[in-house]
Amino acid sequence: MKNKAQISLEYLIIIGLSFAVLIPTGYFFYSYSQSSSEETVRLQISQLGSEMVNNAESIYGLADGSLLTLDLKYPSNVRNIYILNSKELIINYELSSGVNDAVFFSRIPLSGAYYLNGSLCNLPCENSTFSDTALQSGKHSLKFESKTSYVVISLVK
Repeated sequence: MKNKAQISLEYLIIIGLSFAVLIPTGYFFYSYSQSSSEETVRLQISQLGSEMVNNAESIYGLADGSLLTLDLKYPSNVRNIYILNSKELIINYELSSGVNDAVFFSRIPLSGAYYLNGSLCNLPCENSTFSDTALQSGKHSLKFESKTSYVVISLVK
């Protein structure tokens, strides 16, 4: 009888040690994959903002009325994209740490077709956005149009 109890106790010790190793390992793996996922989102947003500003600046250098349509993919974390003071493109996105803003500075004036509250504005708008509805993740087409002293960014519907 004593021999069976010893074997049971040894099995319990082995199982306890296995859990003592597996639980912290699982936590570290989950934490690493979460931070890796958030870093991927940050890189996607950085690429999105840089591409928008670079295309706006390149179309501005062409003749008045020049158009460029660009297909962009928004990550699911993007909440809003807007323009402040005609020179700052701001992408508002959400991570597990909370809501963040990515700011991209333009050398040229930018404008959207809508005020931040969603109503149409007379161009150019100093504080604007290019969509009158909430943004959805996925692929969107943006139109960049060169005007005399600024570039209008609008959503192609």
